[in-house]
Amino acid sequence: MKVFLIILAVIVFLIAVILSLSAEATIIYDNGWHTSVQILFIKKDVELSKILNFVLFPEKAGKEAAEKKKQKKEQKPDNTQKQPDNTDIVQETQENTDEIKADATNPAVNSEAQPQQPPKKNIIQKIIDEDGIVGIMLLVSNLLETVNTAVVTLFRGLHIYSLYVKMIIGGGDADEIARSYGNICGMYYPIKGIILNGMKVDQYDDYIQPDFLATHNEYEFQLIASLNVALILKVGLKAGKTFLINLIKNR
Repeated sequence: MKVFLIILAVIVFLIAVILSLSAEATIIYDNGWHTSVQILFIKKDVELSKILNFVLFPEKAGKEAAEKKKQKKEQKPDNTQKQPDNTDIVQETQENTDEIKADATNPAVNSEAQPQQPPKKNIIQKIIDEDGIVGIMLLVSNLLETVNTAVVTLFRGLHIYSLYVKMIIGGGDADEIARSYGNICGMYYPIKGIILNGMKVDQYDDYIQPDFLATHNEYEFQLIASLNVALILKVGLKAGKTFLINLIKNR
């Protein structure tokens, strides 16, 4: 019994340690993006522009990656040695292969030919066949609600250590500066309220001002936040629960 309790305590301790592991992300914008992620004592720089490009434009990012891979292959020297000319052997082997294929495709030889199976339908086509456009609309609604649950859970559990925002609105034209400043404030302060009221924030500071003498805009941004394994697991469980409940309701 004591051995069982010791093993159980060790397992619970390991699970608690794993769930408490967190990744600290630092995002800084000062005439360029600088992003780094730190897990325990390991710190690695991340190119945020590539990640955003992949998320927003996956097809373009895939084409660029394929072109780079192709260029690397073309730049590699061809070190393959030329094999001796075995034309007769190749021709004989090809003839034997053609004879085997002909026998296999001959209905007289292969009398027990299996019937061709119809191609499998994808999920979207299956839903259309069974429920029509209503099924697609229910699926889209379910996915949107699931994503909303995941995002809300993530925002509420995200721990922000430091957040600093600086925006100086310039441009030379007083009327344009005033309009831009009003538009930015109209979008920024509601977001600020959501962050401060719905998330755990240790330090928050901002500086939003118009500058009628400045010839251009100036932006600075700094975010230091952490995300642990327990929060990721919670996001997955809540999103999965929402999806399953809606799926059962719609059936």
